[in-house]
Amino acid sequence: RLGVTVVTDPAVGRYLRASRAIRAGEVLLSERPSAWWVDPSFRQTTCARCLAACGDAQQREACQACGGAVWCSAACRTEDADRHAVLAPWIKASEAWRKKRAAAETAGTGPCKGAAAEAESEEAVGEEEVTEDASLLACAASVAALHASDRHTFDRVWAMHAPPLTSREEERCSALASWCEQAALSAAMPLGDLLRGCCARDRANSLALTSLGGCVEEAREHRPHGYALYPTLALANHSCLPTAARVDAFVATGPRPREGGGGEGG
Repeated sequence: RLGVTVVTDPAVGRYLRASRAIRAGEVLLSERPSAWWVDPSFRQTTCARCLAACGDAQQREACQACGGAVWCSAACRTEDADRHAVLAPWIKASEAWRKKRAAAETAGTGPCKGAAAEAESEEAVGEEEVTEDASLLACAASVAALHASDRHTFDRVWAMHAPPLTSREEERCSALASWCEQAALSAAMPLGDLLRGCCARDRANSLALTSLGGCVEEAREHRPHGYALYPTLALANHSCLPTAARVDAFVATGPRPREGGGGEGG
């Protein structure tokens, strides 16, 4: 009925194949995200519910408790209240983790140490790892909130492709699980299992919600402001890494809140 079938080929991986003539511009499938989260670097400028740019700081609705969530309107904040009640402790813990890691990097006890000639490069790698850790915590928080509110949809997310983790990812998840225990976070499953499961599904399935950044047209790049899990649309991704993304023009007068959360992907 959709006009496509999922094909897995040992040589090229997973992809979609047309099973009928498809008109240019035809929408084959539209799906709302099951779980979504803001990129940690954009938490102060991106709505936690609809992922639109929040515009003027004076017009933002901010969470004083977690310090890491804003909304573009009172309506979005109200609609996001139940979900954010679960997310808030996780966001607070992830912000504390970022500060702890940043302090370790500054003191030279983190991953970014070595010869002076390599300091700048290693510092960049360290900052990226800290952001990735915070993003994984945000993913786990969103999935934990989904488990608390909609078990059926959670089961669909947990049934998504989950490749084995690398040894580095296992170490990363173990370290984060220990930090979550220290922060007294809780979930419906062991924290280590939740983090490892989210790490695998995020890497293999999540779609980046991007916008064009920068003022000079030639230098503008797509920058991820958030991420989301779409159980059905994820089947359009190549089996090794995501190859699809939703691209929006995030501007101060951009997308209005949509019923059901972080927008549609298609």
